[in-house]
Amino acid sequence: MTGAGVLTDAPERRTRWLGGLAVFMMVMTPLLGYLAPKQFAALLSLVGLLAAPGLFRSRPPLLPMFALALLALWSLISLSWTPALPDPAKLKKFGAVENFTAIKLFLQLGLYGAAVAMLGQMSTRSARLASRVMLIGAGLLALITCLDGLLGAPIYQAIREASGDPLTPDLAMVKVSMGAYPLVLLLWPCARVLGASTFKGRNVLVALLFGLILIVAHVTGADAPVAALLLGGLVWLGVRLIGKPVARVLIPLVSAAFIFAPMAMLWGEKSGLVAWLHTLAPPSWDHRLNIWAFATDRILQHPMRGWGIDASRTFGSAIPLHTHNAPLQLWLELGAFGAAMAAAFYAWILYGVVRWTGVDRRDGAMAAGALVSYLVVSGFSFGVWQEWWLALGALAVIACGIAQKTSASAR
Repeated sequence: MTGAGVLTDAPERRTRWLGGLAVFMMVMTPLLGYLAPKQFAALLSLVGLLAAPGLFRSRPPLLPMFALALLALWSLISLSWTPALPDPAKLKKFGAVENFTAIKLFLQLGLYGAAVAMLGQMSTRSARLASRVMLIGAGLLALITCLDGLLGAPIYQAIREASGDPLTPDLAMVKVSMGAYPLVLLLWPCARVLGASTFKGRNVLVALLFGLILIVAHVTGADAPVAALLLGGLVWLGVRLIGKPVARVLIPLVSAAFIFAPMAMLWGEKSGLVAWLHTLAPPSWDHRLNIWAFATDRILQHPMRGWGIDASRTFGSAIPLHTHNAPLQLWLELGAFGAAMAAAFYAWILYGVVRWTGVDRRDGAMAAGALVSYLVVSGFSFGVWQEWWLALGALAVIACGIAQKTSASAR
């Protein structure tokens, strides 16, 4: 997250193309966020592909990529024992890579990584333009999703009916709720850009954006964005007011969440905490607790190597598709090694957050808030390999880099 936005003196003539890609990405964000969030994977892949030629003329940071490359390599090796091995014969068919998560991880690492590395090198002028488009796009997405959510999703239903693919009102509300996920990540860089501006009503706009996202998540029943907003906001405030000590504390906390996730769940079961939570949790969260308990039991059978990539999909109704918890899914599928690589990657990012905080607490608070929001949603909602959610993580990194560079030019 902190690898982008550091070359504040990049010549404009050499980064105009990168600035155009950033603007294109921000223009597409409200459209995809409302209508087709899963297409963020295609968007970031396209941006990465178009930006990739510049990698031959630059030296992007390789350390975080190394940890992710090892994780992807281990997932590829795990195909030798996973119960979810696709039929290799399908590789001969066009588009069959979609069924091979391990192969997709390498493609995403290359394409998303190229987008992050190269767009972090755009000039201040290009970043400033991209930040304006980002603000407008986030505002439009927040307004339309909030309005549609409050009305019961008639706008989304009308669009789907016009396209010949109608949806019931309850499913339409679920689709509208998906707009809250890019918004909860873009809130923090948008707040940073507004905070560095000279606009008199900037604090009101930040509060309005926060409130709209909260309303969207609440009325559409999306619990994870609400938790992400609250926890991300708490961390943002801590780094903003206290600085490096809060940012440093996040390093062992986040690392421990990945390393000790199964042990924490086992302790919760033996101590009675999980049973107590069952009495309080609504049905969706009660189901999550059951999934996590089942996954933990299976982790104990293969704690070192894991069950193999995509094994979560093979346990029937006990685990519908994935564990709804990133650390537990990593442990279940890739074992201790996979969890360790993920912990190392996020620790590297957090060390960057500490560095940014040392330069300007506002930048560190932005990066910490975005990272915690991403981790909270990952911990409660989506599968760890879902390409569109990984793409949104890359988008958040780029957005934070744009905001940092834009704000630095205003100092």
